[in-house]
Amino acid sequence: MSMKAPKIVERAGFSVGGINVRTTNAAEMELATARIPALWERFTYESLPGHIPGQTNPGVVLGLYSDFDSDADGAYTLMAGCEVSPESNMPAGLRTKSVPPAKYAVFTSEKGEIPTIIFNAWQEIWAMTPEQLGGHRAYTGDFEVYDERAVNMNNAQIEIWISIHTSR
Repeated sequence: MSMKAPKIVERAGFSVGGINVRTTNAAEMELATARIPALWERFTYESLPGHIPGQTNPGVVLGLYSDFDSDADGAYTLMAGCEVSPESNMPAGLRTKSVPPAKYAVFTSEKGEIPTIIFNAWQEIWAMTPEQLGGHRAYTGDFEVYDERAVNMNNAQIEIWISIHTSR
């Protein structure tokens, strides 16, 4: 266990504007079928944070996992984007996704290289029991936070917010 135990945080609902893909963890394990690297490449290459209107937390990028078919093994949607006010109108090609209020287990990754630190953090999270997580995964929306700590991709640190519910 290399990450510290999570902080448990209640958070109000919010909206994210950006671009998204539908994928599965199994698909992402194979280079030929992985769709997430291309999503992030496009996000960076097109400097999308500069084109997302109504940002409520400028300079912070989110990787939002939502619309889960089932659990960690099922299909989900990943949106690369920024937090926006709910009434923001997105330009063509960008979408908005609203995330319901939830209780989260918040993890801080180790410092290191992107994408290694992200992969390692998720491996740990997937292996955790509900006791270690602080509750059962709710799959209402999980997200990665890329803020000033992630600017240097060779010595970055990110947060991963996992939606949980404490009673089954």
